[in-house]
Amino acid sequence: MSGGERQNMPAYETLDYAMDDGIVVITLARPERHNALNSVMDRELPLAWRRFEEDPEARVAIITGSGRAFCVGADLADLPRQDETVDIDAIRWTSLQNRVWKPVIAAVNGMACGGGLHFVADSDIVLAADHATFFDPHVAVGLASVMEPICLARRMPLGAVLRLALVGGSERLSAGEALRLGMVDEVLAPDRLMARARELAALIKRHSPSALKRSKQAIWEAQELGLTDALKQGWRHIEAQMAHPDVSEGAQAFLERRPAQWRPYEPDGEV
Repeated sequence: MSGGERQNMPAYETLDYAMDDGIVVITLARPERHNALNSVMDRELPLAWRRFEEDPEARVAIITGSGRAFCVGADLADLPRQDETVDIDAIRWTSLQNRVWKPVIAAVNGMACGGGLHFVADSDIVLAADHATFFDPHVAVGLASVMEPICLARRMPLGAVLRLALVGGSERLSAGEALRLGMVDEVLAPDRLMARARELAALIKRHSPSALKRSKQAIWEAQELGLTDALKQGWRHIEAQMAHPDVSEGAQAFLERRPAQWRPYEPDGEV
């Protein structure tokens, strides 16, 4: 990347955005506030996700936090969108909320609670440091615990989700317990967390961008549909991919025992 290109890269107040060999690391960068989501981060996260989705060189993203915490939810001193009427479409903190279909790994480096659980619920693969803790304090401050538990119920048993919501942070899930319940996929020593996230990202980015996109999209869409409708929608993704040049390229590369030359990622063209 040239010096002029670097100068044109957008700057963020509350995030760090870095890419190396197709792997993007988005770091929540308010360590003095435990990476709480304020009005600025609320505006910057959709911009960062759109940048990742639209950059053909960006293949996989890792979302993590700076300092001792991952994300403690909304900053009560500077609430996101506090001057606007907020509805479900206004919450656009995660990749999934921004309809990003490239693969995303969450590397939970510490405490994750409240609105920070959105990133856990919506990432494709969730890794956690062994000292990470998870809890939901909404009801403890008089707020309804709704959005995060609804999304976490796609990963965890219902009873575990209800307990998380209703105890209001009086109990905290350890990383090991979160792993047992399916909230996270792997627990690692803190000094191995980002290395493991990069290892997985490197494995993922070798594959066809279009095949990865349609696989992710079909699986997440299925969470909102019944089995029959999910399979029908999934078949449409299969048909769309079969018409893509990466299918013949993948077969030819396999026969010739060489790395495949995949077509660049195309953000549009949802089934």
